[in-house]
Amino acid sequence: MPYAVLTAAGQHLGTETFPNTAAGRSRAINWAGRRSGGVTDALWVIEGAGSYGAQLARNVADTGYRVVEAARMGRTGRRGIGKSDPLDARRIAAAVLSLPVNQLRTPRQDEGVRAAAQILLTARDGLAAERTRAVNALTALLRIIDLGIDARRPLGASADIGSSHPKSR
Repeated sequence: MPYAVLTAAGQHLGTETFPNTAAGRSRAINWAGRRSGGVTDALWVIEGAGSYGAQLARNVADTGYRVVEAARMGRTGRRGIGKSDPLDARRIAAAVLSLPVNQLRTPRQDEGVRAAAQILLTARDGLAAERTRAVNALTALLRIIDLGIDARRPLGASADIGSSHPKSR
């Protein structure tokens, strides 16, 4: 994962790549601290701070730095340049330099009630998808095998499929 360090004036102090592991993130934070002269009021701009960059955002915030979400980067600004992670890291860092402080996007904290709600919502979505798959599979079987159940429409929550089972007669 590439990292770039810029001054508030936009001067490039360095770019380095570290693995996206706990040890790699720790090395990156230490490297950035050395490149910025150990200034703890340095601003970290992290792409995907609320999703795939959440672990890095947590690690950086735990170190005492301020973390903001990267501004959306369009393709038009790099047309003809191609994809380059080190250059993208530098562009991401530079993109927030011109923004007023009140326009910087602080990522939401993923702890406490918010983390619990996220776990519950993810579990609910998974259960709903699994239920849909099961109902669709059962409907397909009922359309192939005649059990005396009208399966012209998908089964709903109130479908009575137990009465057609031989043991329930």
